[in-house]
Amino acid sequence: MVVLAAAVTNKTGKVLLSRQFMEMKRIRIEGLLAGFTKLVGKGKKEHSLIETDEVRYVYQPLEGLYVLIITNPQSNIMEDLDTLRLLSKLIPQYCEGTSEADVAGHTFELIFAFDEVVNNGFKEYVTLQQ
Repeated sequence: MVVLAAAVTNKTGKVLLSRQFMEMKRIRIEGLLAGFTKLVGKGKKEHSLIETDEVRYVYQPLEGLYVLIITNPQSNIMEDLDTLRLLSKLIPQYCEGTSEADVAGHTFELIFAFDEVVNNGFKEYVTLQQ
């Protein structure tokens, strides 16, 4: 499993936090995140993943936000969901709430916590307590 990036966006697509784990140009990640907003807006609300030819978006709604990871399509979906679940638990733990202001106020703490979970694109086997 290779996690290309992890991000937190609001429902309208504004990027609050983005962390790339693989070498990628800024224009590419901005394009991927803009593509996610368009795809999730017209997609069915039953699923928590969207696949394209190039990437897979695995996301979880968290009140007014989306927590998402961008992986390659060949990655193991079960590991992707496990990684996403752990990243989603970090936001309430490091922030007082799950609003845009809470995430913006704790951006660096969240980035460091994301780095503990994913290293060089691969999930580290850690628990929330670690």
